[in-house]
Order: sequence, then C-alpha cells, then structure tokens
Amino acid sequence: MKILIVGGGGREMALVRHEVAHGHDVWCAGASDAIAELATPVPLPDDADPKQRWEKLAHTAAELGIELTIVGPEAPLASGIADVFRECHLAIFAPTQAAARIETSKAYAKDVMARSDVPTAAYHLLTSTPDALDYLASDAVHYPSVLKENGLRAGKGVTICADQQQAANVVEHLQLDAEHPLLVEEFLVGFEFSLIVMADGERYVALPVAQDHKPIGEGNVGPNTGGMGAVSPVPRVTDALYQEAIHRVIEPTLAQLAAQGHPFTGFLYAGLIATSDGIKVIEFNARLGDPEAEVILPRLHGDIAQAALSLLAGDTPTLAVTERTCLGIVLSSPGYPGVVTAYPAIPAALFEAVESDSDIAIIHMGTQKMNGDDGGVAAEHSWQAHGGRVAIVTALGSDSADCRSTLVPLLDAALAESDLYYRCDIGTFAG
Repeated sequence: MKILIVGGGGREMALVRHEVAHGHDVWCAGASDAIAELATPVPLPDDADPKQRWEKLAHTAAELGIELTIVGPEAPLASGIADVFRECHLAIFAPTQAAARIETSKAYAKDVMARSDVPTAAYHLLTSTPDALDYLASDAVHYPSVLKENGLRAGKGVTICADQQQAANVVEHLQLDAEHPLLVEEFLVGFEFSLIVMADGERYVALPVAQDHKPIGEGNVGPNTGGMGAVSPVPRVTDALYQEAIHRVIEPTLAQLAAQGHPFTGFLYAGLIATSDGIKVIEFNARLGDPEAEVILPRLHGDIAQAALSLLAGDTPTLAVTERTCLGIVLSSPGYPGVVTAYPAIPAALFEAVESDSDIAIIHMGTQKMNGDDGGVAAEHSWQAHGGRVAIVTALGSDSADCRSTLVPLLDAALAESDLYYRCDIGTFAG
C-alpha cells in the first residue's frame, strides 16, 4: 500500500517504522532527517493560507497514488487538512477541523463532556485577567488547583498551582479574552493513564493503554513537558477500569460528537485519571499521543493502516497485541522545558548499543544529521539534538522493571559524558 504520513516528530517516525515493517511503501510530508532514511520525503507546502497548503499536499498525494494518509501532529488537524483531503476524495485517517476541537478547545471539550455526562474535573471558565485574579482569590477555589490555557500548547499549557500567589503569577503572564479563556479546574488525586482508540463515527477499535510521564523531574515533579517517557501496558488498569473508561468515556463522547454533526474519524486520545470516585477525563487529544505512540506501536501485531482502512470502509477491525511490555525513556536537551541552553551531539555509543539488541530501538524526536568535519557526507551515527525532546529509547521486556533494567544501564553507559537529560523512573507509577 502507498501511505503518506504527515509530520516529522517521534510519533511520526514510530508510525513510519510500523508501516515499513508491514511492507508498505511510505512517504512522509515534513520528514525529519531520521525519517528520510526510512521513507520518501515529500515537501510540506509552506503557504500562509492553510487551505492552499493542504490543497497542494492533496495534489501531490493524488499524483503519487497515495491510498491512505495518516496525520500525526495537532497543527494540521486544527487547520483543516482532513476537510481538504476529503473534498479531494482522498482517504485520510484524521478528524475534520470541527471534530478536532475536542483537542484544540478545552472549553469545547468540557461542553461535549457535560452534554454526554462524561466524568471530568469541576471547572470554571475565565475570559479576563481581573476576573481570573478575583476568582483565584475567592473561597470558591481550593488549592492545589489546576490552570489550563485554552488551545494548543504542546503539552505544556497546564500548571498545578499550590497556592493563590502561584496561580496569580501564572495569570499575570497570560492574555485572556473570549477567544483565549483560562480554565481553572479542581485538582484530582489518582493515577493517570492514556486510552487511545481508532474511530470512525461511533465505530472504534481500542489500542493498548499506556502511561505518559509529563513532569521533567524524577518522582513526577517539576514543570510539565511534552512527555519524558511512557510505558504500555499499565498493570494498575484492571479490566474493570478499562471497561469503565470505554463505556463511560469513549462511547458517549463518540456518540455525542456524532449527534452534534461532527463525527470523529482518527485517533481519539483520552487522558484519564482513576480517582476514588471513578474514572475522570483530564483531557482529550485528536491524535496519537507522543510518547505513547512509541510504546504502543511495538506491541501491535496488526497493521494500523489496514485497521484505519477497515474503519473507513464501515468495518470494525481487531488488532492483536503482544503481552510483552514496551517502555520508553526520552532524552532531552539541557534547559528543557524552559529555554534550551545547548543542543548536544548524540554519542555514537548509544546507537551502537541499540543496534546490538533487537528488543531496543531509538526513535528520533528532535534531531538533525551532522556533516562530517571535512564538510562531506555525515557519518552513519553523526546526530545532534535539534529540539527540546531529542529522542526516545524503547525496550520490550517481560514487565516495566525488566525494561528499566535494560535501558537505564545502557543509557548511563552511553551518555556518561553527555549533557542529554533523562529520567530513570519511567514506569514505576504504572504497576
């Protein structure tokens, strides 16, 4: 099959690897240097007008004979790539711009959940700085409290505030209005996990659950990032919890979106927390998670592209899953998630260690190929950081402890002289 993947990050490289492993002919729009070694790069149009940009890409896809397009990042979804491809009668597994609002507008997501009786944190919506400061100082707010900026924030628009002063400091750095409101939510206590389903309308197939680790620091402390690692499965997610998530969150949300005239096609991501009062939704995304994709896809025996086409054809596919655990540890540049202070080279020793074990893989998230000292072609393992999150190293094993016992010593040895940062406790919250 001829497949087009849109996006050039870690999630997209994981998708490319998955589809290449299933024998497909893969192109990638916006391919990174690393993805370009696996798939045929396609130029990503840079027109200021989104519709023109996606019309050009759709024209390219039609010329190439692409049979299915899968979109990775949120920005193309928010700007209507799926709408344009459908107008051009091209198969695309992605939500329309209207359906993608489940991610692009937290206020809209809360409204969908309220209409479908999906459990979530209590919240208050604020559209001006004075009103926000007054509300945060009132008796209506109990600390700690969660402040969420509306819209796309690359996983970093959420702050857990211990007290009123911290909350006020956050608000004073924001520009709030009706188009850019602030959500103040109750702080929920429990353990978090991610449930992603492939859907077309109300038909869906669920992917294995995973657990992301967003805070920068060991022990899940410090500011949020785009994700410092992930693990799948999550032993604490019992079958009863899983069924609760499916029947109380996934099914009513898909039904409500369809009832509102915006049926959802693509990857619906539910960020969930299991509390003493049951499952509650933290957030929805309209795409595969990153780094969740990097630990979910290696566990699938089935083919994501074939499952997507089956859904688009009106069927409900099944996906076989291995019982093995996949755990991934993200490497980040110094200073991330704040101001990055350096973009280190990635030691060749890391790639050599990864290549020596078929159960270990490295997925590039933000790297670039380095030129040789003589200006010639780069050496095979000459890579440099080119972003806050640089790469994720994954391992398959019997459980998360087994994976960590493989990965942590490998990283400690290969990165002993490197400034790349990583957490060593990924997966310890899953069991």
